[in-house]
Amino acid sequence: MIRPHIAPAADLRKSGRIILPWMAVLALSLLASPAAGQPANMAGMDANRDGLTSRVEYRVGLVDGSMKFDKNDDGRVTIEEMPTAARLPGIKGILIKVFKQNDTSGDGALSREELAARAEVRFTQLDTNADGYLDGAEIKAGRRRR
Repeated sequence: MIRPHIAPAADLRKSGRIILPWMAVLALSLLASPAAGQPANMAGMDANRDGLTSRVEYRVGLVDGSMKFDKNDDGRVTIEEMPTAARLPGIKGILIKVFKQNDTSGDGALSREELAARAEVRFTQLDTNADGYLDGAEIKAGRRRR
């Protein structure tokens, strides 16, 4: 089974795992140190640093983090705008699948609206206790279910 994770491109060959570019979007946009209980790649989403990520924090973090790759400022992210590591042969296929699943307009790019819709779906999947917040345990459990 291929287990996606966030890692520097240099670790791609060493780890034997595939970097999932979709999640790399989060890694590059979330550089703050984590609050207690939050995984490191979710730290920037926890805007109020309370150790929990609300639905709004998650959506804003995912959309804003993804839009950092919008090199031509057209309000859409394309596969071509993703980092070079995301375009490597095995990874590009995964990226194309992720784009197709979330590109509801069929234009080959992800808009803010499409990213926000993806964030809503994913947040609901992760928020297993339905309290409107993600804690470290829910996020880690969600990674294991992927």
